Amino acid sequence: MKTSGFIDTLTLRPCKVLEDNYNIILEEYNNFTFDINKVDEIKNDENWQLWKSVHEDSYDMAEKEYGNDENTMNVSYEPYKEAHSWYGLIVEHKSVWDGVLLATKSKMNATPSLDLKPTPICNKFFNKTLKCIKEFPEVTNVMVARLPAGALLPKHRGYRQIRRIHLGLVVPDGDVKFCVSDVEKKWETGKCLAFNDHCEHTAWNNTNQDRIALLVDVFVR
Repeated sequence: MKTSGFIDTLTLRPCKVLEDNYNIILEEYNNFTFDINKVDEIKNDENWQLWKSVHEDSYDMAEKEYGNDENTMNVSYEPYKEAHSWYGLIVEHKSVWDGVLLATKSKMNATPSLDLKPTPICNKFFNKTLKCIKEFPEVTNVMVARLPAGALLPKHRGYRQIRRIHLGLVVPDGDVKFCVSDVEKKWETGKCLAFNDHCEHTAWNNTNQDRIALLVDVFVR
């Protein structure tokens, strides 16, 4: 069975802690639920330009490599900002993904001594979640992400040194899957899956309910 791209979660230290604290993380998410009315307006968002450039590069790389594939960025796309630390991706005039950055080291290869810096939304809603993660110096970014009902996220790829963890917070029944290097998996509520971010990946949600996951980036040398 082909497994290239996916990683055994036992090899990544944060996975067990995330699963053990699933109920705490879910409770904090339920107090937030991507409600723009709960988000304070803060003008200085130092992470936006970095996030925007990284994700533009991610989809540009995929388009060059998979340009003849129907599930690529061979369509119009645009990163957008909903609020401070809240970013997303528009494809063909429709949002196909959005997420709230909870904490970051701002650099992919940040030194272990550099602490994760929480965002305003994290400080307001996700303090217990951050507490679960900050003990791991290899973690560089933490985000809660939404794959909307009916969305298709085109193929993209990221950095070789990043292993990305997804903790399923809300996983609808039905056809909602994640695909890495042509291997498909479905998220499980309260469970982690992990993969090499440099391998091309895509996701879809052919249900009538949003999928919510906590994303944690781990840097490996």
